[in-house]
Amino acid sequence: MRLTAALFLSLIAHAAPPHLARVSPLGGQAGATVEVEFTGEQLASLKSVRFDTPDIEWLGVTTATETAVKGRIRIAPAALLGPHRLQLITANGPTNSRLFNVNQFPSTPEVEPVQTIELKPQVVHGYMQNLADQDFLKFRAKAGERWLFDLQSIERGGFLECSLSLSDSASRELAYNEDQDEYLETPRLAFTFPKDGEYTLKIDQYRGPQGTSCAKNCGYQLQISRLPVVTAMFPLGARPGAAYKVRIHGEALESTQSAYLQRVRAAEHYRLTFPFSMPVDGSDAVPPAIRSQRLHAQPGHVDAEFQIPANAAPGLWRLWLVTRHGVAEAMSLEVDPDPTTIDAALTTGPNKHPVSLHAGTPFHAWTLAAQLGLPAVDTVLELWSPAGKLLAEHDDLMTGQGTVIGNPDSSLYYLPAESGPATLTVRDRTNRTGPGFAYRLHQRAEAPSFQLLFEPEELSAAPGQEVEFEALLIKLPGFEKAVDVWVEGHPEARGQFRADQHFGPSGDGDNINIPIVNLKLRIPPNTPPGDYPIRLRARAAGATGPIVDALSTLWIGPNGKRNDTRRPLPHPSAYIR
Repeated sequence: MRLTAALFLSLIAHAAPPHLARVSPLGGQAGATVEVEFTGEQLASLKSVRFDTPDIEWLGVTTATETAVKGRIRIAPAALLGPHRLQLITANGPTNSRLFNVNQFPSTPEVEPVQTIELKPQVVHGYMQNLADQDFLKFRAKAGERWLFDLQSIERGGFLECSLSLSDSASRELAYNEDQDEYLETPRLAFTFPKDGEYTLKIDQYRGPQGTSCAKNCGYQLQISRLPVVTAMFPLGARPGAAYKVRIHGEALESTQSAYLQRVRAAEHYRLTFPFSMPVDGSDAVPPAIRSQRLHAQPGHVDAEFQIPANAAPGLWRLWLVTRHGVAEAMSLEVDPDPTTIDAALTTGPNKHPVSLHAGTPFHAWTLAAQLGLPAVDTVLELWSPAGKLLAEHDDLMTGQGTVIGNPDSSLYYLPAESGPATLTVRDRTNRTGPGFAYRLHQRAEAPSFQLLFEPEELSAAPGQEVEFEALLIKLPGFEKAVDVWVEGHPEARGQFRADQHFGPSGDGDNINIPIVNLKLRIPPNTPPGDYPIRLRARAAGATGPIVDALSTLWIGPNGKRNDTRRPLPHPSAYIR
């Protein structure tokens, strides 16, 4: 059969979309040029790679097949540390996004089956090739030296759940860690070596009752350093135009020399899996860092003071510590102009906050803690009448942590029938206390609502083509209404979620049911090539309430499993080829 131009264009228009499964290695050192491999589907026609920053540059392809492309990436010396978003642009359109990380230490590729390394600051890049795979690093250590072994995968673009165990030359286990905290399912070990000698670090993956495998995206980066570990900080928020005095808790903090605050980029939303209650603007624009004006460091804590500019953008910021051993990532804070927001900590037990209720006016209170990086706190909100009657309570935005979407912070809604005083109690779910059990408490007069997702991350289409996509509804606690959904400017692209469509854990407890509406969008003929924003919007059916705009998402999990880690990304778009 002769392949005519029309038939060729038709095949291109209906080809399976390109998919990026894995980036290997997951990153490289600032200032370095990195040899990288992309694996996935429909990749042979790669034209370019786009990043969320001009400080990372694609230098070109060295080899290419449908399932694997190799090439080089150049990282500028001034590139910001941490994860960055990338997309492959092919003749059939863009792939989904993945992450590429900028590190401060030199890279070391992992070698199978056992690798001998020098114990020095570095990032070991590895990959679990199958369920049986284990990785071993052997090295010599000196007595009295403290080293930090920080394995990053889920928070850096991989999908590996694993453990770290440290053994001496007699194969005696000296230290073990599986999850670095109650939210992140990747391990971290800080260890002071008791004597000179040879040691072995084993990296072993989780093999769950369902034979869980992370499929094609089992990469990791193991950062070996002498950096401190941050376990908590207080307060968790700052106001524009005001001084921000913060105490940072942790270990080995005495080497801290200065600190800075940096606006969080879209790729850094690894504490914001759905549902979330932080404002997200999806921006990759990074304003100048805010440097500490005063700082005093001790082994167990650091006291720092910043002056927040009056024009500081509200939302998520992250605190970084500059030490003699390098730059240590602390945790996030919220820059928020609302003077009614409360910063508090559960130092001796539950906290009680007086509130005023107004008949017929919805009351909403929510906490920020786990979403900002607190490693252990799981807040519970309880609303009590003056007579001691429990009016309402709420534990988690939705059960589910680690690789399954979910959020342990709380969000309580209540519609009072009578006006009067009440008491809002905040406690930890298991009544734990301490400096690490801090939270931010917001209050607002608003009814339950929802969040809206667009799938796939970005449409790819030819002019005149009709393409299908999905709208996904993330219900917030107490919302059970039908929802109208539509694409602004395209009257044919609309639908409705039923009120009885369930959002939440399924019967097996390991999956999430997410309501879906399938929509179609026709691309006007003669549309010039390029990226076009899509404004997918929704509102409760028949209501005059607020309109919710959809976000796209960066999906970390295996292709086809919509329950796994999703991070909010900028608004959806269509790539017209």
